[in-house]
Amino acid sequence: MVKLLTVGVIGATDELKEKLQQDCYTLAQDGFRVGIDEINKGNYTFLGCNINEGEMSFRNYERIKGLIKNYAAKMLAELIVRQEEKNLVRKAIERNYYYFSEEEKNVIYGNAISLLNNGGNETDEFNFLSRCSMIEAKISEYLDTHHELVVEGFINFRLKDYREKLSKVVDTAVDDFMMDAEYKEFIRVLRYFVDVQEPLIEEVHVVIIDGNSFKILDAQGKAIQNQYLDSMLVAQTTEEINYEDSVISALITIAPYTIMVHGNNLAKAQEVVETIKNVFDGRVVVCGGCDLCQENKLFDN
Repeated sequence: MVKLLTVGVIGATDELKEKLQQDCYTLAQDGFRVGIDEINKGNYTFLGCNINEGEMSFRNYERIKGLIKNYAAKMLAELIVRQEEKNLVRKAIERNYYYFSEEEKNVIYGNAISLLNNGGNETDEFNFLSRCSMIEAKISEYLDTHHELVVEGFINFRLKDYREKLSKVVDTAVDDFMMDAEYKEFIRVLRYFVDVQEPLIEEVHVVIIDGNSFKILDAQGKAIQNQYLDSMLVAQTTEEINYEDSVISALITIAPYTIMVHGNNLAKAQEVVETIKNVFDGRVVVCGGCDLCQENKLFDN
């Protein structure tokens, strides 16, 4: 028997063996009988693909070897991305961000896996298919000159670029975690100010205009007159502060019991609306559509 290829893995091999057998069955239909043997050495299981030396010419041997190599490269690339990648992410977190608590590490891990699964600014060119293609090319190149591949060693010594890109995804996940933590602390502080502030007005209507400016009206639909609010509106028009900061600061100053949010395009203002809802928890109602929400009604008062 001539050894075509041997793959060494740690852990269960049933799925890998089944896929190899399927590929060998395809070759058997062309008259080539490729057998698979399994040998255990310590923690490793080695799966070998073999063929009877007397069944083929050198040309056929090279062709079958090339086909098996391509099958194995594709299969092992998917195995690494689907099964080993999560362990690599965990290791990157433990190595580079060991100082976070276990709970925080779990959140970061979830962020990283979400980025890898769903894409993001750092992962648009590092999606599932591109990762598989990158690894498949490396495996195929390696198998051009080697008959045996141990998955763990290959990852550690031959996939440096892949591991570095995974580490960058983890870095992005940590940045997202820190930004989220800072946002939650920001909301906590603002809620404190709201809780200790005496309401100046029972009910206000916030009209967000085109997602980039706002008006604050009382229950009768009249613009609220307040020296502090007026100074903020002046600052907003001179671009000293953005409108999102302005509307939150204005509402904290008034500290109303009820806030009705209106707008002709609230989809563009989703972030500020969510912040208002988070700061004034339980006090906010988003209007489903009324005269104040219509663009031609915004400047009637």
